[in-house]
Amino acid sequence: MRMMTTNDNELAAQANAGNGAAFSTLLERHYDLIYRLAYRMLSNRQDAEDLAQDICVALPKKLKSFRGKSKLTTWLYQVTMNSARDFLRRRLTIARIHTEFIDVDALQKAADKQRQKDVEWAYSAINTLPDDLRETAMLVVAEGLNHAEAASILEIKEATVSWRMMKLRDHLKALALSEAGE
Repeated sequence: MRMMTTNDNELAAQANAGNGAAFSTLLERHYDLIYRLAYRMLSNRQDAEDLAQDICVALPKKLKSFRGKSKLTTWLYQVTMNSARDFLRRRLTIARIHTEFIDVDALQKAADKQRQKDVEWAYSAINTLPDDLRETAMLVVAEGLNHAEAASILEIKEATVSWRMMKLRDHLKALALSEAGE
């Protein structure tokens, strides 16, 4: 019963000295103040409850900074307001990151869609080539073989593979230019 009549500054000093009962008494007295202010600043019951709990968990450590130059309630207002401001900044940062993720994801999907269109265009363009150029293109472009490897498979000279690839580039460039001028 003595704890209930002890003033806040004395309880804070006792709590700082490790007295758990003094700390419990402080929480009993001031939890409503912490929650009420958190609710007013956050306008959300669940967020206010979470913030009030976070403050209470951190309070033993934070209480070390209380010097008793002002009323404990003044200090608690400051702690709660600072915590609420931090909470709002974090929530804003998370919202910003979420928005940026959505933007990046949309850009990635657009790039993937464009890449798919480009691949489809390239395959359809390659299908218009004569057989010798198409076979060379499939080995060099699609399979990633070097000219010497493609030449060995096709049983032709490496210079012929290089010439066919040059013809392929010319053909694709002409096709792209004709489609662009449509």
